[in-house]
Amino acid sequence: MKLLSGIFLGLLISFNSAFAQSVAITGSEARSWAETKGQELIRTLAEPDLSTKYYKLDKMLSDDVNLDYIAKFVIGKYARLMTKDQWKQYNILFHRYALSLYKQFNLTFDASLIDFSIENVIENKNFSTVKCSVDTRKLFENMRGVEPQLIPVKFKLIRNQKNRIQAVDVEIADVSLVIEYRKQFYRMIKERGEDINWFLQSFQEQVNANELAVKNKQPL
Repeated sequence: MKLLSGIFLGLLISFNSAFAQSVAITGSEARSWAETKGQELIRTLAEPDLSTKYYKLDKMLSDDVNLDYIAKFVIGKYARLMTKDQWKQYNILFHRYALSLYKQFNLTFDASLIDFSIENVIENKNFSTVKCSVDTRKLFENMRGVEPQLIPVKFKLIRNQKNRIQAVDVEIADVSLVIEYRKQFYRMIKERGEDINWFLQSFQEQVNANELAVKNKQPL
C-alpha cells in the first residue's frame, strides 16, 4: 500500500476555490483520461532503464498532476502566514518534493503483472471522479509478508486554465493522499511553533535528503 501511495502521490486553497476556476469534464473524457494514463503508467513502470523510467514518471507527474493546486491545498490555512517570497520558495520545494518522493520506493518489479479496470465515473459541476480497481494479486502472490489485494482507487480530475485534464487528488482504499499530506504538513508546521521560516528550512533539508538518496542509488 505504501508503494502504491508513493507512486501516486509523486505522480502526484480549498477545493472550492480551484473548482470555481475550472471547466466541467464529461464522463467520457474522464474515463478516456484514466484509461490512457493508467496504461501509460504501467508501461513506464515496466521501463527497464531506471533513468529513463524516472524521466518519464517525472514528465507524467508534471503534466498530468496539478502540483500547484495540490501544493496550495496541502499547506492550507498556513498559506496566509507566508510572504510572497516564502510562498515562491515553498512552491518550488513542493514540486521538488513531489518529484523526489516516489523515487524513495523500489520501482523494480514486473509492472506487467499489475492490472486495473475502471468501474464508474461520477460527474460533478466542475470536476469528475473516476473509480478504478488496481489488481496487484499477480504481482504479490509469491511475495512474503505482502498480501495480494484488489485496491480501490479514485482519481479526482479537473480541467486547468490551459484546457488540460489533470488529477488533483487520489484516494487509495478511501484514503485521500492530499488530505493525509495536509495532516503531515500541519504537524510539521505546528512542531516548529508555526514559524514559517523554520518550517521552510526543515522542508528544504527533507527535500535535499530525498534528492541525495535518489542520486546515490542512480547507476553511474
